[in-house]
Amino acid sequence: MKQNAIIEVIGTQLVDGQSDTVELTSDGFVEINEKGMRLTYDEGEGTTVLTVIGESVSINRSGEDGMNMVIQKNRRRQCTYPSPMGVLLIGTFCEEMEIEENHIKLKYNLDMNSSLMSKNTLEVNIKPYRE
Repeated sequence: MKQNAIIEVIGTQLVDGQSDTVELTSDGFVEINEKGMRLTYDEGEGTTVLTVIGESVSINRSGEDGMNMVIQKNRRRQCTYPSPMGVLLIGTFCEEMEIEENHIKLKYNLDMNSSLMSKNTLEVNIKPYRE
């Protein structure tokens, strides 16, 4: 079932003791079925599709800063990540994952060549429209 929703995204990145937080609220869609959940929302420069299946979250962003990232609990995965230097091959490792019907919280690390780049938290709140 596809439903209109307001998607709130809060991303925090910790690099070398410096923390940066980005917040976004966007109209979007939420689809829930027996396999999992899919969120689609606009980030201004492109569209993001966040898919949850079990303990796996994939984040696919289109547009100039497009990326494909898979985050799995207690498992290291590799993804491509755009940067001013070109596309980088980055590792992800999820330390904590909370998935509820209207809330997703991920705590994960990003690394390059097995060296820690950043510690990240991603929180997503889903507020379906009431019709």
